[in-house]
Amino acid sequence: MSRPPLTTSVGRMTPPSSTTASTPRSAWSRLRGVLRAHPWISDGLLWALPVAVVSVNSIMARVLVNTTGIAPRWLDATIALLITLPLALRRITPLTSSVLIAVGCTMAVLVGTGPSMAVLAVPLTVFSTAVWGSRRDSRIVLGLGLVGSLAIGVWAYMLALQSAMGPGGRPVDRSEHIALVVLIALSAAIVLSAWLWGILLHRRRAAVDDIRERNRLLEKERESESRLAADAERMRIAREMHDIIAHSLSVVIAQADGGRYAAASNPDAAEAALTTIATTGRDALAQTRSLLGVLRADGLTEQPTAPLPGIDSVPSLVSDVRATGLAVSIDGFDSGRSAERLSEGAGLAVYRIVQEALTNVLKHAGSGARAQVDLRDTDREVIVRITDDGVSAPRDPDSAEGTGNGLTGMRERAALYGGSVTAGRNRREPGFTVTARFPATTPKDHSESDSASPDDQTHASSGGSPDESTTTPPSAPAAPRADPSPAPVESIEDSAR
Repeated sequence: MSRPPLTTSVGRMTPPSSTTASTPRSAWSRLRGVLRAHPWISDGLLWALPVAVVSVNSIMARVLVNTTGIAPRWLDATIALLITLPLALRRITPLTSSVLIAVGCTMAVLVGTGPSMAVLAVPLTVFSTAVWGSRRDSRIVLGLGLVGSLAIGVWAYMLALQSAMGPGGRPVDRSEHIALVVLIALSAAIVLSAWLWGILLHRRRAAVDDIRERNRLLEKERESESRLAADAERMRIAREMHDIIAHSLSVVIAQADGGRYAAASNPDAAEAALTTIATTGRDALAQTRSLLGVLRADGLTEQPTAPLPGIDSVPSLVSDVRATGLAVSIDGFDSGRSAERLSEGAGLAVYRIVQEALTNVLKHAGSGARAQVDLRDTDREVIVRITDDGVSAPRDPDSAEGTGNGLTGMRERAALYGGSVTAGRNRREPGFTVTARFPATTPKDHSESDSASPDDQTHASSGGSPDESTTTPPSAPAAPRADPSPAPVESIEDSAR
């Protein structure tokens, strides 16, 4: 017969639930929420009810009240309740509460009862109206309080005159007049002190609310700036990834097609194509890893990154494109002075624009096309022009290749640094032209051009480049030289190229 396992009491003990421990705290939070939403509850319990109880008890016991009055006690108690109970509304409707209290005080004077312990409600309502009411309401209540102070003096004077009448009465002497003036001044000082204290707290409360509102607006602005910065960073990353991947894949596809056709007849050319594919792939992978590595950096550790490409890297880019079989000539990038006239970001933009333009030539210009990359300096700007003589075949604008993101990215890059990009087909001859203009950060140095040797000036005037004969591959035909005044182009803002 098997016996059920014994379970000790210790095994059945459960740790105290966090819900049970937080029950009193949550109940207190709910109570605070109710009192904050309905302030008349706390004001009625903490202010109106205690003052009303003390006032009614003093009237019933005839303590600190006028014993010469002829009004019944129930009427005096009713007037005391009319004076004290409106304190429950001191934060909801302070002006209404003050008016009700003023009516009660007026009735107490008219029936001859005079002030009692209920008069404590007067400075309280003056203070409350100054704190939670408007400026106009606080001034009205201040005026009512000062009039009430004068009314107390008049009531006391009438009481003194009443005692002086009749047989055995004595006239009001100077000391009693002084006492009446002191009573009026003291009542007015109490009312004025309560009003000033309320005004100070009202200003402090307004200043605190203003600080909170300002902090809220600053937090909202900070969130908006963070959102805009995140959007800008996403756009930058998208542009970088587009430039890296699109250019690399275009080179890889061109080399793969060429290697496939040359594999049977020319194994050496196929091997060179595979080598170019591997080199391009490794370079694209390295740039992608560098970009993602910067994103993963926590900001506290130094993340080693490769230097960003710029104008000085354009000749190397052109050499890589030439390896794909595209005939590209370059001019104006040998002096290095243009790189000094642009910021690092603008230099990167020039590199990416040239990269994207040459990638478009590879993809759309057709076989046998030739391209020309020119860099020109003026006094105020640096001009980069990429031209080709290819003929683009019409494509479906809704296709995946016809979205036109390349030209959009060029314009966005140039606009970040105050530049502009125009692109369109040539009017007088076949081909496509992309022109980028960037404002120079420093004026052009004319002394170097003036001090150049006659041979260099003669060569420059002829439009040739001293290193062009060595950089152009023998197998590639020479690209047409760009005329100093290039042929006008047809602007195509939404072209797919």
